[in-house]
This record gives sequence, structure tokens and C-alpha cells, in this order.
Amino acid sequence: MGSRQSWKNRTAVISGGSNGLGRALALALSQQSANVVIIGRDEDRLAMVRQQCLDAGAQSVYVVSLDVRQMAVGQKAFSDIETATHPAPDESLRDILAVQGCDLLINAVGKSDRGLLGQLTHADLTEQFELNVLATHAMTQFCFPALCQSRGVVVNIASLAGIVPGPGMGGYSMSKHALVGLHRQWRIESDSSGVHFLLVCPGPIQREDTLDRYADVVHSRGLDPASQRPGGGVALNRLDPNWLSQKILQAACHRKSELIVPTKARLLALMMAIWPSLADGIIRKKMNRT
Repeated sequence: MGSRQSWKNRTAVISGGSNGLGRALALALSQQSANVVIIGRDEDRLAMVRQQCLDAGAQSVYVVSLDVRQMAVGQKAFSDIETATHPAPDESLRDILAVQGCDLLINAVGKSDRGLLGQLTHADLTEQFELNVLATHAMTQFCFPALCQSRGVVVNIASLAGIVPGPGMGGYSMSKHALVGLHRQWRIESDSSGVHFLLVCPGPIQREDTLDRYADVVHSRGLDPASQRPGGGVALNRLDPNWLSQKILQAACHRKSELIVPTKARLLALMMAIWPSLADGIIRKKMNRT
């Protein structure tokens, strides 16, 4: 089957699908005539992306307005939360999965931050873990029975900061390292289920608000102004989200285990394990402070 039509008529659930890379993935799947289920918090943004996906060629588009952080409180509580969120159209995620099933789950929800570990509060770290780790775990748990029926694929969007430390990104890097551990644990434990797990660790991704997204928090925490740049100021090219989406969907279709972009970062991650002092030196030299 050609990669351009790999997900035709199949159902993909995307958490964090109303913005950023999640939105790009939703549109890429729509171009392949998939059934798309988009989960996000902003109902207006969800409605806009739903129409964009329909215009792009999706077979069907469902949107669910839900703060995925609330999923981490447990299945019973999530059932109560879901009933109260009034997803559109008039079906809950549970109902959608019962009818459509799930061939592909993309956990794209997440949040970056800027700050040194020594200055981050318990609340700062809790927010990072709820969004970047616990929500992904809860979403995977919730969709897992449907994924087992289809022998589907789970794609977890981590970051280069999940395999090597990011300068001035202590809480984010810490939580993404935890996400990588969560992913690999799911992968090992799910071997007999037929469900495949793909880990994606991309470098900085191009966004419209790239240059000023973290300006306020960098200023309030007294960090080097360069820290607000993508990747905390490390000299890396920004990735086109549309190009990256195609790479991710191809890797998921071919059931690859990990996708690290740029590829050379894999060598740095290996070096971090066998020669950490040298890897630290390379990271420091890559920090753009001009």
C-alpha cells in the first residue's frame, strides 16, 4: 500500500490535535481520507480544524472538547468528566471508539517551558508531568482495548529533550525523559497484544509564535534571552510540521520503533549514555548565544 494512502478509511485519534504538530498530523491524515478524531480544549479552534480537515478530504471528522490532564485522575472520574464536556458532534470519545474503533492513536498533547530546575516550583513540575506524561498514559489506557482489536499503532510525540538535556528547559526535559520511559514500558508490556508503539523525538518545530512564545517566562525567571528560542537556544534548524507529519505517518505505517529528527541526534543520545562528559560539551557548544 502506498504511503500516501496508508491510512485511508482508517480511524486516527489525535490528542492535542487542534494546534501545532497535532493539527498538522490531523490535516495530513485527512489528505489520506482517514477518519479523524481530534481532541483539544478550545471549542472554537476545534471547529475550525474540523472544517479544515473536511476540506482536506477526511472521510469523517469528530471533535471532542476535553482537557486531557483530567484523564489522569482515573477511568471512573474520566467517564464523569467526559459526559460533562459536551463534545461535538453529540458523541463522547467512548461512543466514537465503540463505533469507529481506533487504528492509530497519536499522543501529541504537551507543553514546553523555560526554567532551571533550581527555580521551578512543585506546581511547575506537576503541570509538565500532567501534560507530557500522565495525560499520554491515560489516553493510551483509554484507547488500548480498541487498539488491540485493530492491532493498531500508538505514536507518542516526545522531543529531542527527552533523550538529551535541553538548556534552560529543566522541567520540560525531565518530563519528556519520563515520557520516553513510559513509551518504552508500554512497548515492552504490549508485545503480545499486537499493538505497535512508535516514539517520535523531533527537534524544534516551526511555529508562527516561535520567537516570542516564552519571552515572558524567560524574563520573569531571569534567564538568558537566547533561552526563549526553539530548543532553548541550541543551534538546530526548525522542522516544517507538514514535512514532519508525513515522516511520522510513514514511520507509523511501516511500524518503525523510533523516529529521531534530525537523525544525528541519535548519535548524541548514544554518546550521552557511553561518554556523558563529551556529550555535555557538544550540547554546550551547540547553544546559540550570539
